[in-house]
Amino acid sequence: MESKEIIEDDHDHSNKMGGSSLPPIGILLEKDVSTTTTTVGILVSSGGNEICGGGGDDDDISRDILQCISHGSVSVCGGRTEMEDAVTIVQNLLPSSNNVRPRDHDHGGEVKYDFFAVYDGHGGSVVANLCCERLHKILENETVSSNLDEIEWENAMVSCFEKMDREVSEKEVENRRIKSIGSTAVVALISKDKIIVANCGDSRAVLSRAGSPPLPLSQDHKPDRKDEMERIEGAGGTVINWNGFRVLGVLATSRCIGDRYLKPFVTSVPEVTITSRNESDEFLILASDGLWDVMSNKMACQIARKCLEGKVARISSSLLDHTCNSAFAAAVLAEVAMARGSKDNISVVIVELKKLI
Repeated sequence: MESKEIIEDDHDHSNKMGGSSLPPIGILLEKDVSTTTTTVGILVSSGGNEICGGGGDDDDISRDILQCISHGSVSVCGGRTEMEDAVTIVQNLLPSSNNVRPRDHDHGGEVKYDFFAVYDGHGGSVVANLCCERLHKILENETVSSNLDEIEWENAMVSCFEKMDREVSEKEVENRRIKSIGSTAVVALISKDKIIVANCGDSRAVLSRAGSPPLPLSQDHKPDRKDEMERIEGAGGTVINWNGFRVLGVLATSRCIGDRYLKPFVTSVPEVTITSRNESDEFLILASDGLWDVMSNKMACQIARKCLEGKVARISSSLLDHTCNSAFAAAVLAEVAMARGSKDNISVVIVELKKLI
């Protein structure tokens, strides 16, 4: 008989979406069992560049120039009628061909950064899709004439997010509704030696390191977070507990791109973390709150690790019928989130930093 393992569940089972309790869960893991089924309305991608969740393998980009082992993503509509999430993955976004780029003496060639982002829209998909199409290009333009070793990354990211926010506001001429539409954004730039994360909202980035607890590389921007509430109230706004804490009783996140009608209480300024990579780094998870509302960092990392090790049975859905372990891990996390009662869109990106098997 094959060995089986139960994933620990230490998540707070109070349902952040509506108040009722979530069922505890033990995920049964076993060696690979292949099957093929068919579903629709689900997007799973691996390898290559992805814009707004599209893409797939890009044969023109060789594995030896990537700053990670592999990556995969999944986006599912979940219980919503509209998909408001978006995902962007651009390999070797930085550098461009500009000759002022520094050399990476340890690995040969130029310093390179891969770009990963999850955008979680609200009020519609317009702002998330605009971010998906434009934010990485704004970042590229922001750094095009700079030496990457000398960039003040926090300032650069703040500038990019603010420019993105202005672009959204300018679209109001074409679409008056856009002033009440917004999107969170969690962005990761990954090089051979560092991970830079900029976060605005309640999507999240979590790093798994062997032998250590999961390391959050972002902190959720919730209206009831002490410093966020103080900032909102200092600007003249209020936080109201209306089916959860909300800015002016409306928005359940305290930072986002867009939502001009809620400014200055809601800001587009991201929090930025810079983390040095080391040999114990396993993988990075970026996901929208459709995952994190029903799952702890610890549980998500445990499940993803087992998938990357090839120890999860591939059964029950074509969402799980994928040959790339990182895409499969992302799909399993989405499946588990739906099983735990998530009613939101769910987008997950897994970036494998070290081969686990």
